[in-house]
Amino acid sequence: MSGAAAAGVVADGAIEDLRRLEIAVERDLFRFMLRLDTEAGEDALIKRQTQTQAFVLRQVQRRLEEAGEAVRSAAGARAVEAVEAVLGAPPSTLPLDVRTELDALVNGQMADVAAVFKAGAFEMRAAVAEGVLSGGSLADAVERVQGELRTTYRRAQAAVDAAIMAVGRRTVIAAAKDSGIPDLVYVYVGPKDVKNRPFCSQWVGKAVIDPENLDNGQGLPADDFCGGYNCRHSWAPAPIDDVVADGIPIYRSSGARYIVEV
Repeated sequence: MSGAAAAGVVADGAIEDLRRLEIAVERDLFRFMLRLDTEAGEDALIKRQTQTQAFVLRQVQRRLEEAGEAVRSAAGARAVEAVEAVLGAPPSTLPLDVRTELDALVNGQMADVAAVFKAGAFEMRAAVAEGVLSGGSLADAVERVQGELRTTYRRAQAAVDAAIMAVGRRTVIAAAKDSGIPDLVYVYVGPKDVKNRPFCSQWVGKAVIDPENLDNGQGLPADDFCGGYNCRHSWAPAPIDDVVADGIPIYRSSGARYIVEV
């Protein structure tokens, strides 16, 4: 299994973590919201005591904050797992500067996750408050909260998946550089189909000598994120002689063809 494929398996596991957590959070939020009903079987969201409304809003906020921290913690552990899957060894075997870079990479993405959950909590609180004030249907309020929760988890999933795959790509490149193999280039590998972003269509099947200098148009480092969030591609380091022998064209990040003397 290639390094990128190994990280992909770990990313799939992280997404399953998220799905399980989403189910648990959804169950708890709906349990909180049921306290807004005044009578069994009544479908009208009638304004109850101020104390009850405040309790529900506090519980929604608290549960989303807990969920955000749970995602951060689980994603951090999965990132370590991804490094081990790629290296076949613990992260401690990497140079200190590389480990520091990996930590910064994960922490940056987890800051995005925290922002996603903060925004989600705001929207869900707003949905509950609006339902209480309007005296509308509890079912409608529940449906809106459910929609906001799904949006929150889709965004969190994208950030977590991107973080783990980026860690895997960074580890692959770091391990290749640390191998001592001279004249490495980086082949952009992955599917070539209608789903490809313009960046991926441009580079898939080609090799680059300096992928860190490419611009994917997403505001994300191309060596770590390739085409951006949810990208299906990765970098495959290889000796330049092998790439030339395979007939793969080699380029600089400027787009200029890299001419190899043979």
